[in-house]
Amino acid sequence: MPSVDATKIHQGPGKLWLDVSVPSNGNRLIINSSGDPTAGTPIFAGATEGAATVILAPKLEQIAADQVAGPIDVVMTGEAASVEVTMKESDLAKLKNFVAHGSFASGTDTGLPAGSQNYEEISFGGLMAIPKTSVAVISPRRDSTAKFVISQLYQAYQAEAIQLPFQRGKETTYKVKFEGLADPSRPAGDQVGKIYRQT
Repeated sequence: MPSVDATKIHQGPGKLWLDVSVPSNGNRLIINSSGDPTAGTPIFAGATEGAATVILAPKLEQIAADQVAGPIDVVMTGEAASVEVTMKESDLAKLKNFVAHGSFASGTDTGLPAGSQNYEEISFGGLMAIPKTSVAVISPRRDSTAKFVISQLYQAYQAEAIQLPFQRGKETTYKVKFEGLADPSRPAGDQVGKIYRQT
């Protein structure tokens, strides 16, 4: 009779990290015992609502023949990988990481009311190069402290339209979606990203 291994059932929050380092081929994103990336200048994206969802989707085309009713084979013609999450922190220092067509600035404006002259802003409008970053979702294992499941897109861009609902009855949240891009300089099978589990 087959047995069930409860340690293989994952349940845990996912933390979204931006600007994580990209490991060389054959290596993995290095994290510490708290699950924080250790190389480069990673940015913790902030509080989230609900699941951080990693989507890995090969694009498949069936091959048919006139002589049979069903497909006789299948071939991969592309792939899509993304990370979707609903963010809760909407201060502009965090939000700037998700407005692909914006520029962040902060300073002091003496024309504003006394006591409220410091500001931060995101300005937008006009064609510009879309920034790309490496992102990771790091989720702790519930059965083993200091071990994690790590999902990474090596090169991604934020593709979701930012919608900021302001209302009295609920905090402002907004969805982000990082779409993975292939790095053709890496070998086939390791061009878009990686998911690994510490055992």
